[in-house]
Amino acid sequence: MNLNTETFGPIRRLLAVGGVALAGTVALSGCGILEDAASDSTTGNEVSDEQVDAVAEAAAGDCLPEEMISTGDTFAVDCSDPTAFWTITAIEADPGLTAASDGSSLTDPQPIYDMCGEEVGAQVPGATWTDWSMVYDQTTLDVNYIFCVEANGVPSTEGVTPTVPANAGDCTLTSTMQWNYGTIDCAAGDAAILDVIEVPQAEWATADVDTIAMECTGSSYMGAEDQFGRTASVFCLE
Repeated sequence: MNLNTETFGPIRRLLAVGGVALAGTVALSGCGILEDAASDSTTGNEVSDEQVDAVAEAAAGDCLPEEMISTGDTFAVDCSDPTAFWTITAIEADPGLTAASDGSSLTDPQPIYDMCGEEVGAQVPGATWTDWSMVYDQTTLDVNYIFCVEANGVPSTEGVTPTVPANAGDCTLTSTMQWNYGTIDCAAGDAAILDVIEVPQAEWATADVDTIAMECTGSSYMGAEDQFGRTASVFCLE
């Protein structure tokens, strides 16, 4: 990065926390500049140069922890490691894309669909969680790396199985820290599902949840909206 550090201050790599897929997940940012140029302290969302460099060595088939960034100087973890939660399904360097100004997504999400599949992140009944993330330059917003992931079936730290509920009798967490809804033991969940209504893919972006939910019986319902504002299913709840 050809930045004048006398003008801009020390260069730091930060995690851009926001709506990239899971609420508890982060998109990495490369070469971020701290507003406090005089501070040498690190922050809770700072990423080391070694971690960002390690992304360059990652490949499809490698695994990542649930939060996608582990402590230390590594990126991928061994898939036999107990912390392995995601499997990288695709990764691309220097894709020629631009991050949104808040780092939450791309200025145009279509390349995400093209790379990861149209169903990436969608709450499709019975589907395994999928997601994506990126490494981007916080100053120029140029994306350095973009990658797609799929959950490997290990329960999340909240005890949620990373499979979208599909059946009556399934339970889920509506107060989850994740964007994605998964199944959980009903003793630990906060919502019991009476029925799951799957929305046709062509209607995801325009789904009228209130109208769809007229098919529900029970006391309440919830549209399972994804990070892109698409609704692939409606849960009828007790």
